Amino acid sequence: MNKMNSLYIRHPLYLQRLKKNRPIFMNNPALFTWITLCCWIIFICCWLALRNRTRENIQFRTNRQRWLAATGYVLIFTGLYLPLLTGARLLPAWWSLQATGVLLCIAGIGLCIWSRLLLGVNWSGGVAAKRDHELVTKGPYRVVRHPIYTGFLMALTGTSLVTGGGAAIVVTVVCALGLYLKITREETLLNELFPGAYAAYRQRTRKLIPFLL
Repeated sequence: MNKMNSLYIRHPLYLQRLKKNRPIFMNNPALFTWITLCCWIIFICCWLALRNRTRENIQFRTNRQRWLAATGYVLIFTGLYLPLLTGARLLPAWWSLQATGVLLCIAGIGLCIWSRLLLGVNWSGGVAAKRDHELVTKGPYRVVRHPIYTGFLMALTGTSLVTGGGAAIVVTVVCALGLYLKITREETLLNELFPGAYAAYRQRTRKLIPFLL
């Protein structure tokens, strides 16, 4: 009995010692959330810095479209980080799940920024043709036709795994459907701007996911 009691007493101390020796991110789950927030802040700063460095639109966006886009971003980020206010999670708060989410978010934001820089003056916030529009097929555009959207969805999925809220999952699904519809409109426009060349480009690439979709 004495031996069993001594083991029983030392067991919690062993767990405490093990917890202290774990990496800091395993003992501080909030760190994952802060990393995703920093990623999104970098994303927003990059987009704001580059928003006017584009060619002139042939078709201009209306003020209503701009306000709808701004409102959409507010709803997206509110949904992503709602658990910070409510404390409610739908997904389990496993550190491995959240670490995976952080890696997805970092990779997604990195892909967004890389693709945006390559697109350069040809970028547009809406479905609009630019004056002297060019077809960009280098970098990630060699593999997928819309890598900015790929990276954005990766970052949304990763953040959803970190915050774990039901609203975050709904936001991610709705954004995926909305972007897929937007891609259809964009590809119709690009096919008109680059007849023949865009059709050939489509044959050797995928829309969002390399070798799959």
